[in-house]
Amino acid sequence: MNLSKLFLVFLFLTSVASFAQQKKYITYIVKEGETIKSIAKEYDLSTRDLLKLNPDVSRKPDAETVIIVPNKNYGKNIIETDNTNVNLYEVQPKETIYGISKKFNVSINDLINANPGLEDGLKIGMKLIIPGIETNQKSSTEKEYILHTVVKDNTIYNLTRKYDITEAELLKLNPDLKEGLKLGMVLKISKNNNEEVIVKVPLFNDYNSNLINESLGVTFKEKINLNKELNVVFLLPYQLNKINDSIASSIFTKNNLTNVATDFHLGALMAIDSLKEKGANLKVHFFDSENSLSKIQSLVNKVNFNDVDVVIGPLFFEKAEWLSKNIKAPIITPFFSKNQDTYGAENLIKASPKEALVEDKLITYLERTYNGENIIVINDGKAESQNALWRIVNKLNAFDDIKQVSVIKPEKGYIAAGRVTEKLKEGTKNWIFLISEDNVTTASTINNLKSLADKFSIRLISLEKGKNFDTVDNNYLGQLNFTYPTAEFFNMNNEIVKNFFNKYQKVNNTIPSDYAIRGFDVTYDVLIRLASYETLEESLKAGKSVRVSSSFNYAKKINGSFENNGIYVIQYTKELVPLILQ
Repeated sequence: MNLSKLFLVFLFLTSVASFAQQKKYITYIVKEGETIKSIAKEYDLSTRDLLKLNPDVSRKPDAETVIIVPNKNYGKNIIETDNTNVNLYEVQPKETIYGISKKFNVSINDLINANPGLEDGLKIGMKLIIPGIETNQKSSTEKEYILHTVVKDNTIYNLTRKYDITEAELLKLNPDLKEGLKLGMVLKISKNNNEEVIVKVPLFNDYNSNLINESLGVTFKEKINLNKELNVVFLLPYQLNKINDSIASSIFTKNNLTNVATDFHLGALMAIDSLKEKGANLKVHFFDSENSLSKIQSLVNKVNFNDVDVVIGPLFFEKAEWLSKNIKAPIITPFFSKNQDTYGAENLIKASPKEALVEDKLITYLERTYNGENIIVINDGKAESQNALWRIVNKLNAFDDIKQVSVIKPEKGYIAAGRVTEKLKEGTKNWIFLISEDNVTTASTINNLKSLADKFSIRLISLEKGKNFDTVDNNYLGQLNFTYPTAEFFNMNNEIVKNFFNKYQKVNNTIPSDYAIRGFDVTYDVLIRLASYETLEESLKAGKSVRVSSSFNYAKKINGSFENNGIYVIQYTKELVPLILQ
């Protein structure tokens, strides 16, 4: 069964109404003997339209090549059910779609059409609608909607801009918004019913790095060699081998590898299209690593890597390390790993900075700008945070002309507001360093400080904007001039960033995930460097670049490999316009 669960489905069987937000496109792995023409026929497409979706794929692609195909269920209304009239069957262990179709004497196609979520695979306990029972179908004249899950840094204002909807319309559809926007809240957004089923992918062909790089210290200059052909291979864990019609343990969680790979793929396609519009000559192949070393070993035996200019992936360092020792091509590892320092092959390029560099970037910035500020460090007193606490205190005490670093920890389980107030100084700037991942300590610290922001000059500083800040109102962070370092940051006020989001959403019916943005950034950056210089090493030494959310500033290590040192220091402002300090 060639049905892949590479798109996100919200399926609700209720007595009222249901909505589905699906991706327009999913990935498909080419089998031996298949051609673009035969695959197009299976998806009721012309060969030309399928080639538009996959501009880098030949008419007779190699087996195991990963391509993009339309999601057959995109745009279908989920059946509205009344539990008193509809026969719902609960899936039992070891059952298959074929077995259920035989049990109820219905065709597999009818079963899937009645239950669009089945294309994602069966799950134990799933309740299926059995065709042949009277159901109520949504009227085609009813207004359709998409669902948006509120994430960090969303505001009502930027949601109205993103979806071209007024605040009044948003509130009418989502009455709970009157109580404020909350992380994880699912919002209903009016959907335009006139979107075409086939959209040329990718669409992001007007990326201008000069617009996004202004005032960010960028030194890398694009100078594409139009005569140079680049042979690029992606090794991503689509795990299509695990998709079948039988029940298995679920591998499709919110941030699972399959979704990560698919989103990264879609972001990469937009980067490839943008580069081709600029004249880059690219030959691209996508392969499913299945997140398996044995599969990667098999691909190395089947695929000729001798003429490959660069490999993007695998995602995990242990597999990338093995590959680096068995092929000569440079290998780009796109994501961060806490253990990435232990892998050091010369042709292994680390596109994400290591954790220690992020901390050092912040401390270096603070030391350079220190001018007699009053420094207070607040900590939760937990054993797991003590190493970080005293490491930071020691680094702060090493500043020139440092006067004092005060440390505040909880007493009897909490930090009294008076203990913070007595350490603050009027007439001078106060730097409050929060060394904690604890939600309670974070909330109490911010509650204590926000009431003092009018009287004292306060800057709240953290080593990261972690999950402990997820429920904190950004307005409070703006009042406290919240400052933190990060390897990834995008400014929705930037026209290029807004354009990227809008075009990605138009193509995929959803906003880009962090993985899609990462797919664009890593792919665009490494390929524009290769297209601009003779060798990758020369291009990595060519200076700093900034993409949609990532900064790339590579440094060569002692062992000969390269690692990205591109890190931002961000400060919130009272106007909620973030500043990139460095």
